[in-house]
Amino acid sequence: MHMRRLFFLFAFLLLMAVPARALDVEVKVSSFKFDIGLPYAPENLLDGDVATAWVGGGVGGGSGQWIELSFAIPTRVQRIGIFNGHQGEGQYEKHRRIRSGRIVYPDGKEIRFWLRDEPGEQVVECGGRPAKSLRIVVDEVFPKGDLTSKTKLAVSELKLYLSLMANPDDVASGNVDTEPEQAMPPVDPDAIVPEEITSLLKEFYVRQTSLADNYAELFAEDVRDRNDLRFLQFQEIMRQRGTYKILRTAKVNTEGLGFELIEQDGSYARVRVFGAYRVQVGNVDRSFEDDSTYVVRKTDDGWKIVELEGEEDLF
Repeated sequence: MHMRRLFFLFAFLLLMAVPARALDVEVKVSSFKFDIGLPYAPENLLDGDVATAWVGGGVGGGSGQWIELSFAIPTRVQRIGIFNGHQGEGQYEKHRRIRSGRIVYPDGKEIRFWLRDEPGEQVVECGGRPAKSLRIVVDEVFPKGDLTSKTKLAVSELKLYLSLMANPDDVASGNVDTEPEQAMPPVDPDAIVPEEITSLLKEFYVRQTSLADNYAELFAEDVRDRNDLRFLQFQEIMRQRGTYKILRTAKVNTEGLGFELIEQDGSYARVRVFGAYRVQVGNVDRSFEDDSTYVVRKTDDGWKIVELEGEEDLF
């Protein structure tokens, strides 16, 4: 027991923050804003100074831009600290910031992440898999809205948290490449969804995944029969495939989902659900990403689902 505690302590001590410039690491970017003296070059990401920044170039506001870190030897990056935006004096609001993105491994494995629109360090979980390179791909940016392409994306600094060994529990189980917990995406404070609606939509993911018989009760009466029929057909398909019973035992964690109110008109509301939900069933433990839009309606029985965009592909 004492040796095991020491082993955990040793593993914890080997997880350390390292300035990227202290490693043998090369940084590449999709583009950078050119100016005399190269004040926005990618090297600024590794210089240990949050007052300098990489600023993306090219056309557009930043979606699709990427930063790639390459190492001389396979390296376990457990977390990356991102100093979002240009954090030099008076520069933050003059540049776009990362809202969401992906950590992409050389074998194609991706880990989604979301950042808040605020200065300072924000830490992203990477999983700690040994790799000779990691790419940070930008999917969405702050601020929203139609800004001119002259407003460019910026990142001030990167900090790498390295693990020199695998987690002891993962080694014991033979599962070294673990999937990090999904954090809840930050939500636009001007688009808060009422709790009754978020509870309804969270329950949708739980009942749909576990093939619950009361699934159709989540829908408004005028669309309930149609959705009930589709769901019964889906249940029958799962029976024929031999997966019905095991799916009925599924445990669904919806804490990784974010909710944003797109619009509300009287008793109707349009809501975006994005992020990831985690499913544990049998020996499978996996996160599923989603980005869907729902139309819900306030009825005498509370809020109910009326429409899901792309529902024809739901089953």
